[in-house]
Amino acid sequence: MSNNKRLRLERTLDENIIQNWFDDFSSDEESFGEDSDSDEDIVLRSDHDTNSEEEATDSEIGEVRENADNFYIGKDGKTKWCKIKPPINVRTRAHNIITHLPGPRREARGKKSQIEILNLFIDDNITRIITHCTNIYIESIRDKFQRSRDARLTCVTEIRAFIGLLYQIGSFRCSRKNIHQLWDNSKGNGMESCYLTMSEKRFRFLVRCLRFDDIHDRAVRKQFDKLAPIRDIFTLMVDNFQKYYCPSEYVTIDEQLLAFRGKCPFRQYIPSKPAKYGIKTFALVDPRTVYTLNLETYLGVQLDGPYKISNASQDVVLRLVEPIFGTNRNITGDNWFTSMPLIISLKEKKLTYVGTVRKNKREIPKEFLPNKQRVETSSVFGFQKECTLVSYCPKKK
Repeated sequence: MSNNKRLRLERTLDENIIQNWFDDFSSDEESFGEDSDSDEDIVLRSDHDTNSEEEATDSEIGEVRENADNFYIGKDGKTKWCKIKPPINVRTRAHNIITHLPGPRREARGKKSQIEILNLFIDDNITRIITHCTNIYIESIRDKFQRSRDARLTCVTEIRAFIGLLYQIGSFRCSRKNIHQLWDNSKGNGMESCYLTMSEKRFRFLVRCLRFDDIHDRAVRKQFDKLAPIRDIFTLMVDNFQKYYCPSEYVTIDEQLLAFRGKCPFRQYIPSKPAKYGIKTFALVDPRTVYTLNLETYLGVQLDGPYKISNASQDVVLRLVEPIFGTNRNITGDNWFTSMPLIISLKEKKLTYVGTVRKNKREIPKEFLPNKQRVETSSVFGFQKECTLVSYCPKKK
């Protein structure tokens, strides 16, 4: 036999062996997809190449016949939810791989003490603005004092000490305690750090005069911004929150009512909250460390101008999660925020979402609603390429 014939025969045998390997591998993979009871793997980090990753497509999900028996139809008559579970993808999906590790970053990595960390968030720029704006207000009321020393201007050092006292008083839960008791050193009932830092009279004066904006042009700014008195400081603080910390792979969005009964044009009354009256704030939080990454104050309907924004739940979420666009993180929210358009919008931003949904949404089929015929602890699943819908029955009725 010639050398050329021998090479062709060996090549043919090799191709047959390789083809048999592929056939065996395909049959094993199919049996794994049918017999496995585990859900999709969600992995924080992976060393494999994600460019070759395969995801379930609409065609894979829709390999079943197009008839009503294979789908749940939403109340809108358009939204379809497949009853059959799509093929399990054993590889880690791209939207589950985190590229930025959580934890402190930039200058925050080397900080250890509380004062160093506090100075990162209330930095020199913020303290200078507070000092300048407070002095503007002191100048405007100086004529009302008989002695000029009773209304002397403040400085950055004193403002830092004042903020430190406020922080310490709050940490010891003395916010509702009489100020005179905190400065009373006659019987040892007061706080040593308070009366050694400044006098009670000076502390009360700074509490009265503390300002965060220029009072001379506030009236003009309030015509198009209800948050004008603290807008600049609030924005700088939130920027520092995002600057020095990278959140974990899971974040949450919810509302918080900050207790307040003073005069405020956007004060809210929510009877279900413990405080009932206060200022409603939306927050993006890392649940692992309880770190606040982003904040937005609910101001109602703003006047026409650069700060007029939509208060729709989807728009609120998209604004809050803007700092983590494209980071493959997962967001958890309650039924006020959850909607199908939101889930699709977040997926376009390389984010995933988990949340409860209100039963009046038009995309939900009637089979998923509360039903007396449902078996206790049973679940009904509906599948799409964008998301999975599940209705769980914890108990009868």
